[in-house]
Amino acid sequence: MSEDHMTADVLVVGAGPAGATAAEHAAIRGIDVLLIERKRELGVPVACGEFLPTAQEVRRIFPGAEDIDALRRVPADLVALETHKLRLYSPNLRLYEIDFEGFTTFRDRFDRHLVANAEKAGARLVTDCSFFSLEDGVAKTSKGDIEAKVIIGADGPLSRVAASLDLPKNKVLCPALTAYAEGDFDPVPEMYFGGMAPGGYAWILPKRRGANVGVGVSPRFAREKVGEYFKKFTDSREMSIGRPVGKYVPMGGPVRPNFAGKGLIVGDAAGHVMPVNGGGIPIALICGRIAGKAAADHVLSGTPLSRYADACRRQVEGPLRTALRTKALAGLVWGSDWRLGTAMKLIGKRRMGNILRCKSLIP
Repeated sequence: MSEDHMTADVLVVGAGPAGATAAEHAAIRGIDVLLIERKRELGVPVACGEFLPTAQEVRRIFPGAEDIDALRRVPADLVALETHKLRLYSPNLRLYEIDFEGFTTFRDRFDRHLVANAEKAGARLVTDCSFFSLEDGVAKTSKGDIEAKVIIGADGPLSRVAASLDLPKNKVLCPALTAYAEGDFDPVPEMYFGGMAPGGYAWILPKRRGANVGVGVSPRFAREKVGEYFKKFTDSREMSIGRPVGKYVPMGGPVRPNFAGKGLIVGDAAGHVMPVNGGGIPIALICGRIAGKAAADHVLSGTPLSRYADACRRQVEGPLRTALRTKALAGLVWGSDWRLGTAMKLIGKRRMGNILRCKSLIP
């Protein structure tokens, strides 16, 4: 097999949490799995808040998820700081402190850990390899053609794999900027709502040293570019920050359908993100596992890829749809700091905790 013409049973495009997990669980079944990543160095640059809920919290958010072992098995050296509460600030800085178990991680090392698991399971990794398109079932990449029986697109919110499979685009893409800030911070994650981050929020996520800070906004409500909001937020707190990194966060809910022909999409490509807070890593781990198993079953026994869609609906999409409805209601108060502050006061911290966990606002 030459480098300009490769073959595999399953081709996974994108070596983030969703792609690496899919590659691992397909390879565990003994089939030939090729994982390609456009970056030369895995996980770099970090474009993520780096905060994860614990396995216990994930179970509360997604009670139908069948396996969340990946969160239980995070090595201790990848946990930057364990946290037990969240601080939410209204536009007038009224504080709501919510019990919530989580931790910050080192996303670059976390990604490499997941890819190492995939390689141990037998998957092959090729970096610095960009996916361009599918032509007659053959993947065209910067390192030549790749023939595969199944392709898994884990290539982000602007997925080329999804486009090649004629799958729907993510409906809502929200810009975000994040950076590392030096200094001493309270060991509690903080989220700031209102005009400083219209339609989204600003955050401070503490680590062992320093913190990850960032801002995400909704194009529907923001009147300036996200960089302007980021600068105002960090300047107001006189933070010493590194170079910010930008990304788009899909906030429009799960993409349907998420499979077509001999391919499927997972992670950000499939809108696997909590619409109320932008968190996506736990869903990437859950649905990555489902995707890898579905792809392997298809290769080994011809099981239809529709089983993947069914499992995603059963395990994660209910809470995501609930969160999407709550986000739609929030649109009624975004744009006015007074209305938003009043709504937060009326809702109270117990219901805010439910909202963050993708549960219904009522009761």
